[in-house]
Amino acid sequence: MDCAIITPIGPGHRDLFEESCAPSVETAIAFSKGSFDRIHHYAMDDTQGLHGRSARRNAAIRQAQEAGVEWIFFLDADDVMTPNAFEAFGRRLTEEPKLDALWGLICEFDAAGEPQLRDSQPAEISTYAEFLATPPFFAIQIGGFVRTSLVSRFGFDEQMDTGEDYKLYLQLWQTGTCAKRPEIFFVNRRDRHSSGPRSATGADWSRQVERMWAEAVERNPVWARLEHQGVPAKMQITNPLDIIQNTHLQGRFFEDSSLEKLRGLIGVEAPHIVEVGANIGNHVVWYAQHLNPARIYPVEPNPEALAILEGNIAANGIEALIDRRGMGYGAGREAGSFRAETTQENNLGATTLIADDAGDLKVVPLDALMADARADFLKIDAEGMELDVLAGAEALIARDRPLIWVETRRDNLLAFAQEWCRGHDYVLIDSVFYVHSIDYFAIPRERA
Repeated sequence: MDCAIITPIGPGHRDLFEESCAPSVETAIAFSKGSFDRIHHYAMDDTQGLHGRSARRNAAIRQAQEAGVEWIFFLDADDVMTPNAFEAFGRRLTEEPKLDALWGLICEFDAAGEPQLRDSQPAEISTYAEFLATPPFFAIQIGGFVRTSLVSRFGFDEQMDTGEDYKLYLQLWQTGTCAKRPEIFFVNRRDRHSSGPRSATGADWSRQVERMWAEAVERNPVWARLEHQGVPAKMQITNPLDIIQNTHLQGRFFEDSSLEKLRGLIGVEAPHIVEVGANIGNHVVWYAQHLNPARIYPVEPNPEALAILEGNIAANGIEALIDRRGMGYGAGREAGSFRAETTQENNLGATTLIADDAGDLKVVPLDALMADARADFLKIDAEGMELDVLAGAEALIARDRPLIWVETRRDNLLAFAQEWCRGHDYVLIDSVFYVHSIDYFAIPRERA
């Protein structure tokens, strides 16, 4: 069984290849060939920048295929192979199911030239879903062992100046049996990009790859696993760049520190919770798991958010706590028709309702929606409509005197913090500052 090491040598990389890359391959071969009988190093010259690294890699893939080489390892000219790479790979060949491609841990040289593992990366990835659930920077790098028969089906996109590696990863993981395991096959040298007419920076790579990642997740939604104070949760990811969903991919709830404030503020056993602007259910799931609620009333008009919200409710087994009367509606000053406008591409929560008689979204006042239901805690995230929501909840607030958590746009700060609170005998007890808004926590003066 043969292995081909494929290294494109671009402009400015000849010295690095000769000084460290090529010798590292020779050292690894001398240390142990592992399960391989022969190992070939295909050094593909492109020092004049006439071809591009993808074209040179593809040419080497064809050579390996024609020579009957079974496995390929991609090693860039500025990286070095670890001495035990082939031996470590051989140990993994016995895994079941039989692997078509294997990557190891991301390891890179620090400023002092010492190898360091990249923080926050998963030690193992075993499925396409797990691969998509991992931010590209923390998933895998180019250096991996891939069956020639698999990689030759796709090759590298020669029209791309950057990100062609991630495009190939997506194809390999979706098609073959791929894995990442806690081995170290090579050490990456960052910030030594080749020069030339088709060179790219790390920032260029990130922008291109994030776009491909988001498109792949949109086609194949995945689940993020969260944990808060030892309690596990699952949240669906349809856009990994969305500010809330990206936080879920990091294993935590969005606004977890603000949510934690509620423990000492709620003041009611088994509270009835009204969540205006429930979005995809970040707060709803947290309430269900950490506040022992009697009932949760999500209010959310956006169909895109509602689909994810329903999935998150089901995935976390909290259906029995949910009253769906507000799902499919917005809350406002009075009943009316609206249309949705999402003002930020990667923030589904930044969806504003615009009054429109022809709009297909319906808004109702909370006084009508909650006429026969109690509210001990009222959360409002209405993207600038918070005063309208409060105006439509006059009877509810007078009747139940709930704790209120409201996201307040800066142009509404005085109107809420001074005028509304003074007029309704509420006092502010805490706040969280953001760039364009402030989250206020307010309670009735009689409870202060």
